[in-house]
Amino acid sequence: MSRTLFYTFLAFYTSAILYLANTIPIGPHEATIYYTDRSILYFLTHILENYFDNSLGFRLPFVIFGFLNIPLFYIMSQLYLKKEEESYLATAIYLLLPGIITSTILVNISVLVITFVLFFIIFYERKNLLGEALSMFLLLVLHDASIIFFIALSIFFTIQAKRKRLIISITFTIISLYFNGLEIGGRPTGEFLQLFGLYMALFSPLVFLYFFYALYRIALRESKDILWYISFTAFLSSVLLSLRQQVDMTDFAPYVIVSVVLMLLTYYKSICVRLPQFQKPYRLGFNITLASLIFSSLIIIFHPLFFRVIDDKSKHFAYPFYEPYWQVLELNEIGKNCYTVKKKKIQYQLKYYGIEKCEESTVPKIHK
Repeated sequence: MSRTLFYTFLAFYTSAILYLANTIPIGPHEATIYYTDRSILYFLTHILENYFDNSLGFRLPFVIFGFLNIPLFYIMSQLYLKKEEESYLATAIYLLLPGIITSTILVNISVLVITFVLFFIIFYERKNLLGEALSMFLLLVLHDASIIFFIALSIFFTIQAKRKRLIISITFTIISLYFNGLEIGGRPTGEFLQLFGLYMALFSPLVFLYFFYALYRIALRESKDILWYISFTAFLSSVLLSLRQQVDMTDFAPYVIVSVVLMLLTYYKSICVRLPQFQKPYRLGFNITLASLIFSSLIIIFHPLFFRVIDDKSKHFAYPFYEPYWQVLELNEIGKNCYTVKKKKIQYQLKYYGIEKCEESTVPKIHK
């Protein structure tokens, strides 16, 4: 990808992100965080609430982190890829991932975690031990599931015999296990297929298949760097946990999704070892995969248009975001300022737009 094409794409991408963050109504998960969370997410959703009268008031900090990740990912990709054009392409693919688009425009912890994972990888490749330790500390504070990251580092540093870094990573693993850790329990429920569905939504179907192939190929044939250990450990952990319980993708996605560089490395290695006449199937497969990714991204960007062509709007994947907002508009038209629903998340969505819960003594409860 040329520099001109990349910056043209970046201009369109930035405009699309700002438009979506500004126009999509508050979601159920976002509303719950806005009113009940007491972590860093609560602080970020309220820091700019007096400066905007729209959704940017609580989403802008996350959009800023998402934009910060663009140069960070580009810098990180340059440490692995040889040409500038390859880094531009890797960054564009990363930005087009459905999981990256949604994590940039919606309130969630993933976009912050990705920031400090990228910082860590850059510091590690530049042999900046202090920067690595600081990134690990911030991940420990921010992310309850950071133990996945620390375990991956401990395994890698053990194999590489890096004693100082091993001591630091083990220390953070122990601290994370004591204060945070993952919730593991319940009986085997077979959430395996659901997990793969979530990964397909995160990457887009064909990109996920190639991600799986790249991890597998590197595991069998090629040297394994720190990026592979982080992605593979997070992915394998999520698969194993899915055999017993439902997996929260925000625990694993930030560590898995940075593997875009590994996928491109695998593709370029497959191309370089073959004569031009034998490269055509690989280039065709790459173009089809890239086209499917662009298609998935465009569906997210232009999703409001689909409400106009779908008869049953409840079938739309973004319906939970819009339906309470439409209810608010209807209630405002008839002059009502209260409405009661059964689900607390929806009640919080209504509350954000000024619709409080009705007094049960005067208004019958509406089950929703």
